[in-house]
Amino acid sequence: MQPTSFRFSKLLGAALFAAALLPLTAPVTLTAQSTPATVQRLTRNSPKISTKPFRHWAVGVQAGTLGPGLEVATTLSRRTNLRVDGYFLNYSRSFNVDGINYDANLQLRHARASLDYYPFGGFRLSAGVAAYNKFNIGATALVPGGQTVTLDGATYYSSTTDPLHGSASLGYPDNYGGVVTFGFGNPIPRNGRRWSFPTEIGALFTSQPNFALNMAGSACATSDPATCLPITSYPGFQTSLTNERNKITNDVRMLKVYPILSTGFSFRF
Repeated sequence: MQPTSFRFSKLLGAALFAAALLPLTAPVTLTAQSTPATVQRLTRNSPKISTKPFRHWAVGVQAGTLGPGLEVATTLSRRTNLRVDGYFLNYSRSFNVDGINYDANLQLRHARASLDYYPFGGFRLSAGVAAYNKFNIGATALVPGGQTVTLDGATYYSSTTDPLHGSASLGYPDNYGGVVTFGFGNPIPRNGRRWSFPTEIGALFTSQPNFALNMAGSACATSDPATCLPITSYPGFQTSLTNERNKITNDVRMLKVYPILSTGFSFRF
C-alpha cells in the first residue's frame, strides 16, 4: 500500500502543479499578441474614417498654370478618390515680337474629372478627362509708323500715315483632352485630419492649337514715305507674312501638351 500511495501522491502533485501553471501561461500568450508595437501598427494601418464610396467629401481651392480654380473630391475606396476641378482665368499682357506690338488676352474655362490612386501615404497618381469651352488667346497687333517689322527674315517699315496693324489668335480646335498627373496630399486624409495641402504636376494632352495672323496697312522699303505701298500690292509682303505665320504655327505645336502645375488647400467634411 505505501508504494502505491506514494506514486498516487506524486501523480496528484504533478497534476496540481500543471493546473496551477495554466492560468499563468495563458495571459503571457495574450500579452505577447497585443504588444504596444502591434497595437500601434494595426491602428496605423487602419483608416480612421470610413472609406465607403461617397461617404466623405472635401472642397478645395487651387491655383497654377490653369489659373485659379475650385475642386470637389469624394472617397471611392480606401486608396481611391474621385475628383472634379474647375478653372477660370482671364489674363492680359502686352509684348513685342519682331517689331510687332501685341496686346493679348488669354481666356480659359476648364473642367476636369480625375480618378486619384494613392499607392502609399499621400502620394497620388491621377488620370482623367478635361473639357473646356474657352482655351484661347486673342491679340491686336500694331507696328507703329516709322518703325520696322521683320517677317520671315525680311524687314519692312510701317507707314506713318497707314501703319501696319492687324490681329492674332491662338486656339484649340477640340474642346476636350486627357490628363495625367501625379502629386502629394490627399484632400480626404485617411487619418481623420480635416485640412490638407495638395500639390499636382502633370500635363493636359489635347489637339495642336491653331494660330492666325492677319495684317493690313501699308509697308515701306525705307523710312521714305514715297516707298510705301498697301501690303496687298507690296511685292513679297504676303509671302513673308504667310511664311511667318507658318513658322509661329510650327513653334506652338508643342502646346498640344499643356503643362499642369498647381497647389492649394482642401477641407474635408
